[in-house]
Amino acid sequence: MPKIPVQWGEWRPDLATLDTQFANDVENVFPGSNSYLPVPSLVPMTDAIVPPPPLDEPIVGLFSARTTDGAWRIYAGTPTKLYRWTLAGWTEKGTGFHVPPGELWSMAQFGKWLVAVQIGDPPQKIDVDADGTAVRLGTDPASGGAWAPIAHNVRTIGDFLVLGGLLSNRRKIMWSSINDQDGFVIGLGLCDEQEFPDGGPVQGLAGDKIGYVVSDRSVRLMQYLPGDTTFIFSFSKVLYDRGSISEYGFTSISDNLYLLCEDGYYAISGANVTPIGHEKINEWFLANSDVGRRNIVQAITAVKPYIFWAYHTSSGTPEGYYDGLILFNWAIQRWSRAKINAQMWATVATVDLDLDTDGPEPGDPDLDSTARSLDSFAYQGGRPKVAAIDQDGFLSELAGPNLQATLESPEVHPVPNNRAMVGDVYPLADGAEGVIYDGTRERLQDAVQWSQAFPIEITGSAAVYVSSRLHRFRHIIPRGTVWTHAQGVLADAQQDGTVA
Repeated sequence: MPKIPVQWGEWRPDLATLDTQFANDVENVFPGSNSYLPVPSLVPMTDAIVPPPPLDEPIVGLFSARTTDGAWRIYAGTPTKLYRWTLAGWTEKGTGFHVPPGELWSMAQFGKWLVAVQIGDPPQKIDVDADGTAVRLGTDPASGGAWAPIAHNVRTIGDFLVLGGLLSNRRKIMWSSINDQDGFVIGLGLCDEQEFPDGGPVQGLAGDKIGYVVSDRSVRLMQYLPGDTTFIFSFSKVLYDRGSISEYGFTSISDNLYLLCEDGYYAISGANVTPIGHEKINEWFLANSDVGRRNIVQAITAVKPYIFWAYHTSSGTPEGYYDGLILFNWAIQRWSRAKINAQMWATVATVDLDLDTDGPEPGDPDLDSTARSLDSFAYQGGRPKVAAIDQDGFLSELAGPNLQATLESPEVHPVPNNRAMVGDVYPLADGAEGVIYDGTRERLQDAVQWSQAFPIEITGSAAVYVSSRLHRFRHIIPRGTVWTHAQGVLADAQQDGTVA
């Protein structure tokens, strides 16, 4: 039989895929330039045989901060407390908070201070150098200062700490005095506030040297004006009648903003707006996500050129965790998806562990046991990782066995205008395991009929032997299979009769 190559192709479910190079479906894979790559599962971020116990509350905030001498520390927030992570577990760093349902902690680092805000309490700061506990942000008014206002979110932009979505007025932002995280006296040290006349409530802030003010119906560029003590920042609207549908559904890489709007996904670079999800995944996402909880979709910047959007796949997803991920490779503008249950997602840097024998190491204080190998990640702090609080409450990383992957090809006419008998199907993947399905129909108006699962045999092929006019192929790679690339299939096909 002649061999017909069928590539998985770019996943663009919003387009018709008949005789195209676009995949019908992919799951639990990362998009690459000419293949798909495996997505690992979550495993607890510890080398201890028994991971430290989870907290007794859901985690609704996760962030890593760096000390002045370069060490990394991981912090988390629950509805009532703030914590710092160590390899031995969580250490309480503040208590008595009141995070409302549907609200998450927003955190940013400013110098040696970790600043954490949410709408239920005054903003807090933690001295990461001193490993201190949380105290109120700002300066006591009795000493001539002012407390920082309650806000939904916080961001460091240039030399300013900026609070967005103030409790007193959701259309306002306020920035601190220059290089002073506690300077919140308007008119002193360039501290000021800005109210926006349109665009709705401010959802949050993003960017670095160039800032973005993200509202629910607009996005504004925020640029510092050195030497201008009257305006301090200039604001120019770059996205009209659209904004982030979620307080947490946007993120930035350098000065590029990525966000989920009411009608799909966009990227903004300065004043340039690109609809990155148009005719790709926008309609699929809107049809396959819970409309009632799109306001808490969470965007995460990964270490490699990926952005994750965590979402709820349906109204039936239980409260307390996300169960879907949209994955975007911003370097090649390609998409995929995954299904992982997690309470929270974040990019964090791993904490380090002192090799000195007097340093605290759970399970091996004197380095005289096999509690950890010397190449353990525990000794290599500072490596950024995509982390999550898993469904059971453990701080975890994407480093476990590969998830079960599903790849589905476009629908093809192996023999144009005729029925085709498909024999052996050879998957172009370097994993030895898996099964192949053949989805068939005679007319586009018919429902697709899926075959039984055909195992991949010792020859590397699955013996399908199914006859139809239209074929599509599905490859399922089992969980735990070691593989690196999946490109498509080679299908043996020959004419099998004719179609009138």
